[in-house]
Amino acid sequence: MVKELGVAYYGNLFPDRARDDLKEMADHGCNSVLIAMSEYDWIEWKNNIFEICKIAKNEFNFTVHMNLWAWGRVFGGEAPSFFLNNNHNYRQVISTTGKKVPAACFNTQEFKKYIFSAVKIIAKKDFIDGFFWDEPHFHYTQPKSDYFTCRCEICQNLFTEIYKKEMPITKTDDIREFKENMIIKFLKELSQIVKEVDSTKKITLCLIPPPEESGINNWDKCCENLKDLIDVFSSDPYWLLYRKSLDHVEKYSKITVELAQKYKLESQLWCLAFLIPKNKESQLQDAINIFDKYEVDSIFSWCYRGAEGTSISCRNPKEVWHVIGEAYNNLKVKYNL
Repeated sequence: MVKELGVAYYGNLFPDRARDDLKEMADHGCNSVLIAMSEYDWIEWKNNIFEICKIAKNEFNFTVHMNLWAWGRVFGGEAPSFFLNNNHNYRQVISTTGKKVPAACFNTQEFKKYIFSAVKIIAKKDFIDGFFWDEPHFHYTQPKSDYFTCRCEICQNLFTEIYKKEMPITKTDDIREFKENMIIKFLKELSQIVKEVDSTKKITLCLIPPPEESGINNWDKCCENLKDLIDVFSSDPYWLLYRKSLDHVEKYSKITVELAQKYKLESQLWCLAFLIPKNKESQLQDAINIFDKYEVDSIFSWCYRGAEGTSISCRNPKEVWHVIGEAYNNLKVKYNL
């Protein structure tokens, strides 16, 4: 049964303006918000971001989730990374060429120290209810390509230590397993830090479905390894983004909810609300109906107002936002939220 309805929110850095936006979200049926905070927001604007979180929590009684938006470019999002700008040596490396790519390596202590220190501070804030690990991934590669990331010196040494052989330069089953295990290890360490600071903080893990090759292919294994640290298992079957039909939503909604139930976690599904083509807006209602059919616990949409004015804006963002509002308010009445 749906208990939570929300949207991702970013771009505004002024609390008084955010108050109007949060009211609009409430009018559209939301009882929760995901604050997507980039590294720039963290370094330059964290006090205002925290104030926005306080307003959402204290004035609107929203559940407030914090998303480290695109940090190190290993989490989802378009935002640039200060870490990558200042730490070229800790970028992921293409296996076949040695070229560095714009993504931090999960295995570098420098990146871990950078993100762990921020999480410790954020986790102490009582007006933030939880964290959202957004599509954790190695730098994306084409599924049929031979190369992979990362083959930096640190990854090579770790691979050799574990597998007792030199790290290959093309994809193998060992490489796929290694990458998956390294992401899980990183998420475990990150989640443990949150729980050590405040065990009541809710942690949501969102995995991106295929066709993107993220480094985590075995969702069951991931949930098994993290079940004692995460509270919500989530995915975002963004069908139109990959020119898929609503069957894609159906398939991954079922998988997500069933896996969450298997490991006694709450479930969450994300509705695509950016880059929606003209005259496709009604499909958002269809996707949300599918989520509801599988009795998901939480429904979110990326993002507020259909990403109006941004590089990923819907063709008709106002209509997208209207459709989401109608769908959410109908669920709000249905479930007495």
